[in-house]
Amino acid sequence: MLTDDGAADRFHPDGITRRRVLAGVSALGLTALAGGARDQAVAATAKVAPGAAAKAPPPTTELLAVSGPGQPRWLSVPMSRIVVNPYDFNQTSSELEQNSGPELPLSVGYYAHNQATRVPSLLSLYVRPDGEPDPKPPAVAFADDFDDLSPQWSAEPGVVAATANSRLTMTLPDSAPNPWGALSRTLTVDVDAFPVVTVDVTSVAGAWALKVNEGDAPVDTVLQGDTTATGAFSYDLRRFTGWSGTRAFTLRLFVVQKNAPLVVDRIAVQAEPTSWLEAAKDFSTTWRPQALEFFADYASGGGVRGRDQFHDAESLTRVLAVRDVTGGRKLMLAGRFTGEIALDGRGVVTVRAEAFSYSVTVGRGAQIRYYANETDLRAGGPELEVPPPSGCWGVVVPAEDRAVGLGFAYAGEASARSAQRALDAARPDAAARDQARWTAFWNAELERVPRPGDFTLPGVPANGVGPDDVAATYYRAWHFLAANTLPEAPEVGYHHPQVATGKPSMWNYGADGARPSASWDSLLGIQYLGYLRPDVAWASFAGLMSLVDADGKLGGESLPSRKAQTAWMLYAVTGDRARLTGIYADLRRYLLWAQENPRWIFGDHDIPDERDAEFVVSLIVDFGYAERIADVVGEPGDVPIWRGRKEQLTRDYGNWFFPAGGISSTLQYHYLKGSHADSPGNTLWVCTGLHLPQLTARQRSLLTERFMASFSPVATLAGFGFPDVKAPDVTYTTYGLLENGMAAEADVFVQANIRDIVRAGSFAEVYDDPPSGPVGTGVRPSMFGAVNLVDFVWLRNGCRADDGTPVFVRMSGDVDGGLSGLTYHGRTFDVEVDGAAGMIRLSGAAIAGTPRCRQLPAPVGTSVPLPDSCAR
Repeated sequence: MLTDDGAADRFHPDGITRRRVLAGVSALGLTALAGGARDQAVAATAKVAPGAAAKAPPPTTELLAVSGPGQPRWLSVPMSRIVVNPYDFNQTSSELEQNSGPELPLSVGYYAHNQATRVPSLLSLYVRPDGEPDPKPPAVAFADDFDDLSPQWSAEPGVVAATANSRLTMTLPDSAPNPWGALSRTLTVDVDAFPVVTVDVTSVAGAWALKVNEGDAPVDTVLQGDTTATGAFSYDLRRFTGWSGTRAFTLRLFVVQKNAPLVVDRIAVQAEPTSWLEAAKDFSTTWRPQALEFFADYASGGGVRGRDQFHDAESLTRVLAVRDVTGGRKLMLAGRFTGEIALDGRGVVTVRAEAFSYSVTVGRGAQIRYYANETDLRAGGPELEVPPPSGCWGVVVPAEDRAVGLGFAYAGEASARSAQRALDAARPDAAARDQARWTAFWNAELERVPRPGDFTLPGVPANGVGPDDVAATYYRAWHFLAANTLPEAPEVGYHHPQVATGKPSMWNYGADGARPSASWDSLLGIQYLGYLRPDVAWASFAGLMSLVDADGKLGGESLPSRKAQTAWMLYAVTGDRARLTGIYADLRRYLLWAQENPRWIFGDHDIPDERDAEFVVSLIVDFGYAERIADVVGEPGDVPIWRGRKEQLTRDYGNWFFPAGGISSTLQYHYLKGSHADSPGNTLWVCTGLHLPQLTARQRSLLTERFMASFSPVATLAGFGFPDVKAPDVTYTTYGLLENGMAAEADVFVQANIRDIVRAGSFAEVYDDPPSGPVGTGVRPSMFGAVNLVDFVWLRNGCRADDGTPVFVRMSGDVDGGLSGLTYHGRTFDVEVDGAAGMIRLSGAAIAGTPRCRQLPAPVGTSVPLPDSCAR
């Protein structure tokens, strides 16, 4: 262990060393899928020989491209309010199932006015046969247009249901026993003849859901999980339930969130609708960071190739290349809408909703048609003379190549802004330039990412995951991090960018002004964004801290503290003392408040005497960072304050969570006044305590014993699952294993988690281990899964990220590799792990040039900090 210059004591926050063909039409910029280029990119990044980490060629977007059932479908760009194809994580369906189909749907999520609004199937595409339709509505087994409230509907306790103007309104007052409740009705239906449930949702202030229950099953079957989306929705009972024949079941419509009305126009059970418009017979999609590509062929002949891409942060372009759609057939551009809709003389359809407007270019001289719902649209009618408050629109256009522009503007911007943005995005000469520009942008962004030298996982069964898979997923994590940023929100007086919890998941439960940011998930993202976009990272962090009130509370969810750690990491990466000083007062108030409230506070969950080990551990660690920050910002009087509070909270930690008797020798939840029963909680959440510097021998033994009781080197996620496997808990537990002499276990734990995040195919809040293989669950896509993967790939390449200041660790004797492009105090440096020599070799502007500074002995499992005198 190095001890010169006090460096060995510096890397721990407490100051104690413990520690993945479009052919032709060049005018539209359609490109071929270069599989060979992708293979080369994979080969270049999968494994770098020792000593060559800094020479590894940068990855490109070809490495990240994904086709097939496991592909992402969302798309965004930095500092945009727009998400193409947001994912509804309350559903069991995949991103591909939700956001693709034969009608080539383009859905959008939009952030404005403290709302995260979903617009499903904002734009879709059909082939319109020659001639005119003869629409026939589907037969109906049951329908309620809510002219009045039938007594056959039964409301759960607390649900207030009423009808007016042929609409149902459901609300939950403050007195309701739960923040959710259902209106239910029992039906008997031949689901073979009438398989489709439809619901028309006019508005929702919170969320809604739709479920069915056959008989008295203990668990409902979910047709629609909690969602904020409005419009007309259809669900195939047979697909969701497996039912056939005549069934008696209860239809259950839920309102979710108190004082958040749900307004519904109609609900029905009906036959499958006939479709006069022709959707694709065959289609496929490919995801790339710069565009979502699609390929479609039609039974009547011909096809369409195209892509959806950003024009700029406020607009999108759908590029269409049409092949052999002849014989009088045309295309129908269509979309769902809720709000005021109109077609102007420039050929732009504009929809104005409460929080924002959007516009779609359809061409001069076009005629718009309105339909009550998607069933009528597809049947070709009946058409409506006056547009309804929500429904579908359609415009017939020639079957020829085109670029369709989509522009957006939040309420408060100039009223014509969205239309002009759509027109700009539809310029024929823009599409090819935009494709090239965004490809170059993402390639440049990927080149800035710290590049690992080794993506191999030799310590665990491969289970189909190779180095190329790990490499592609690693760089997708950085794409996610960069695209996951949001711009300032002047409409609500918030003048800071945000690193969202999960921009494509539309999570929106944080503090007012910054509701997309969770003060845990977002902070971990900010920590890594400091390496890529330090100014945005600092500004996002300063914005969150500006929301700390006079008492020290931060609105939204009260989450375990990683505030001081984030501040210190940003300072360590950038060297920006002024910004660190600027946030210190807000940080100080928050930490003092957190010590009095080390527990989850969210909605109705607010138990004053609850103490949560996960919260307490994070806060003790954060006090250590605060101690160091106080010294740097010139507040020496606060150093003993933080030290004293850390020591007191450490004593409380031992008293609260390690009882001499009772339900368990290690607890996660303890209640000071006995308001609830104490609980052992979740193993990894408790085992974060291994990361504390002042554990007693008994505490260390009990935590180690609890970890080892579940740990399995050959199991999925190393033997853990939901809800244990969550980034902040998994990483703190790993650091604790290293700091307690369990390097072999830590290395297997790290490799298993890397492998199974890759296998799960999503960046998720939490991971689970069902027999079919690992899956992401909870909020997803989520910052947690992305930063977990990055952190662990860095560990495998010899670098600990948790301190910000350079700290190195060889996880096992067979590790080579390293990282190039790291930053310390604004200067870059590279790391090479030489396993054979047991050395960490350093180079770059941040490292002093002496041999003693550029070659650090690194025994396996020992965290080695860069000595103070070796930093430039």
